[in-house]
Amino acid sequence: MFNNPYEAPQELATGGHVTKELSSVTVHFDDIHYALSSGQLNGGYHHTLAVRNQQLTYQIETEKDLPGGSVANYLAQEFEQIDIPVHFSTALLTSATMNLHAYAKVEEHDTIVETIVTAGYEKTAHRAGTGYCYEERDGAFVTPGTINILVFTNKALTDSAMVKAIMTITEAKSAALQDWGVESVRLYPFINEDIPEAITKERKTSATGTSTDGIILTIDTNGDVLTDAGSFSLFGDTLAKAVYVGIQRALENAIGAESEPPVKRVVCSRAISP
Repeated sequence: MFNNPYEAPQELATGGHVTKELSSVTVHFDDIHYALSSGQLNGGYHHTLAVRNQQLTYQIETEKDLPGGSVANYLAQEFEQIDIPVHFSTALLTSATMNLHAYAKVEEHDTIVETIVTAGYEKTAHRAGTGYCYEERDGAFVTPGTINILVFTNKALTDSAMVKAIMTITEAKSAALQDWGVESVRLYPFINEDIPEAITKERKTSATGTSTDGIILTIDTNGDVLTDAGSFSLFGDTLAKAVYVGIQRALENAIGAESEPPVKRVVCSRAISP
């Protein structure tokens, strides 16, 4: 049994309650929070009482094979099972193993940022712009493994600052992957021949993420309102550090776990139209 040195606590310093199960990590709140989510269930800006990182533990050909026929419906059913209002929830889906998640907390003055990260990357690490596996048509696409990042803070942010925070999170994620030496996989059958040679599949390139990374940023609407989350700001720097440390710890867990189950391979193909 893998002993996770970076396991999330039961209570977050920013106020969330953490429930860790075999195939999920859920954080729920006593009052309504505000989130910006890339998840397919209530994605975008949304008021929320709970956020979740959900592992898909079996292989599917398309999302139509999921219970409910879609990622959103599948995630909604998972929330219904734990009696959390679906309309006040959002979630990410991954094939990464939940017991390998990593928690990080960074504090600077009165600013707190916490992250819970899973890192499934070996078969899907990708440098943006080096090629693609599929083209979405009529809503049909492939969902492979991911780096999923749950972010929590005791601060409130304006909507524009939340977008800026997503940019800072992404920059920190890319920095963590590059400093870890993660290379982009070269499995992409569709390459634009007009792009510069420096970013083609013929060269070894560091990954900037995986092909389907997810982020949920949750803020405390009762906190101090901030209008900037760039890396020069105190908040942005604290945010970047929490993301960087969380990802590095998740990578350490993923590599160091001898009992980690095999990662399911994703075959690159064109999108399957209904």
